[in-house]
Amino acid sequence: MRRGTALLVAAVVALAGLTACETTPDRVFTYGARGVEIQAERFVAEVYGLPSDPLPYDNADIYYAVGGIKSRWPSLKPLLDDGSVGLTEDGDVVIHDAGKRDADDLRKLRTLIKAENRDRFFLYRGMTAAAGWTGEESGRMIEYTEDAFAKEWWKQAPKGWWMQDQQGRWQQK
Repeated sequence: MRRGTALLVAAVVALAGLTACETTPDRVFTYGARGVEIQAERFVAEVYGLPSDPLPYDNADIYYAVGGIKSRWPSLKPLLDDGSVGLTEDGDVVIHDAGKRDADDLRKLRTLIKAENRDRFFLYRGMTAAAGWTGEESGRMIEYTEDAFAKEWWKQAPKGWWMQDQQGRWQQK
């Protein structure tokens, strides 16, 4: 009787695992935490101009944020390359070295960073909702989503870029 129960449990677990994914010819839908990781990996690759498979998730917040981040990228990338801007541990961007910018240039830089972080805010929350996390659990999963994206922003970043850790310390890749 125990072996029969074990087989039944194994079959149910296997079926549950299969229901966590569905595939169409041009999309892979993965639910939960792994879906967040896949979205982060693919989206960051797209922004950085690397080859990538289609994004598994989309909704109004994601679509809007993706458009803003991609359109802003040509202005942001040189600032990451020269060290003016760095990445944070939670997937945002921040001024690393303002250099000798005058007040007007500094204001423009702050405006660019504010717009970028606003879109990342909506991307991470939209991604969390698209992955099926709502209600009380969404708060924990937003942190997970931010961490997943932050890891990909850093992992796929070229050498020379800067990242700030939770204690405010900078390290260069």
